[in-house]
Amino acid sequence: MSGSQNCTAYDVVINQDFFQKCQKDPLFQQFVILVSLEGLENKYNLELSRAWKVLKNRKFLGSVSEQNIRTKSRPVIQELQPRVESTVTPKRPEFTLLVEPPAGDPEYLVAEIKLPGVPSSRSLVLDVGEDRLVLTARPSLFHLDIFHPFLIEQENSFAQYNTSTQILTVNMPVVSP
Repeated sequence: MSGSQNCTAYDVVINQDFFQKCQKDPLFQQFVILVSLEGLENKYNLELSRAWKVLKNRKFLGSVSEQNIRTKSRPVIQELQPRVESTVTPKRPEFTLLVEPPAGDPEYLVAEIKLPGVPSSRSLVLDVGEDRLVLTARPSLFHLDIFHPFLIEQENSFAQYNTSTQILTVNMPVVSP
């Protein structure tokens, strides 16, 4: 760029401690400059030249205007209050746990859960743990949380909901001893 051409300047404010780290490592400094350029390009939808010069004895050109930097940030993790979907307390559904085969070493644990009034499996949330089964039928119809005496192969477990009988069948392979 020759001395008489106009240009647009973008201010990038950097924490003083972070700036000192950049000064000590030229490769890291180049990385920070490139990240800053890409951030400006994405934010303002423009294309910037990659031909830059680092000022040796000056931190800026022109005058420095006062910068307002937010010192109090919002927490990264916020605790949200649960939304009340319904005032109805979910009921514990009727269920049976069957061991297959009934005698000898168990191969499968089968849960049959009656869910009257549940029209489809889309309203069901099922979590099969190693020794626990948790089922919720929305909106606040049923909730079941049971521990069972077997170690289950979670990734090979499967469930099927029969809409005519309104029974959820969960087949859970038992880990061999």
